[in-house]
Amino acid sequence: MPRYRVPRKIRSIAARAIDYNLSLPRSKRAAMKKEGSKIVFGTGMKTARKLVRDDVDEKQLRLMSAWFARHGASDKEKEARKDKTSKASIAWALWGGSAAKTWVNGTLRDIDRKKKREGK
Repeated sequence: MPRYRVPRKIRSIAARAIDYNLSLPRSKRAAMKKEGSKIVFGTGMKTARKLVRDDVDEKQLRLMSAWFARHGASDKEKEARKDKTSKASIAWALWGGSAAKTWVNGTLRDIDRKKKREGK
C-alpha cells in the first residue's frame, strides 16, 4: 500500500502536541486508555507518532477521516477545543488539527478519483 507524504505543518502540529501531552500529569493527558491495570497510549498518540514519522497509508487516512467526521462537526467538541489546554484540544492537535483534516479529505478525494478512473 502506498505511503503519503505528510505536510511539514501537520508533522509540526503533531510533534508539539505529543511533547505537550507528555509534559502533563497522566490524569490530564489526552489519548490515554486503560487496558487491564495499565494505562497505555490510545489511537491519538499512535496517530500523532505516525504523522511525525511521515508514515501514513490509505488505511490511516480513512481512520483519520472518520475521526475528524466524529469530532470535527460537534458543537460540544468545538466549544471544548477553545480551551487550548483541554483534552479535546490536545487530541485535535495529536490528529494534526484542522490542517490535517483538510489534507486528509483532499488526499482521499484524489485517491478515490484515481481508483474510479482505474475502475477499482
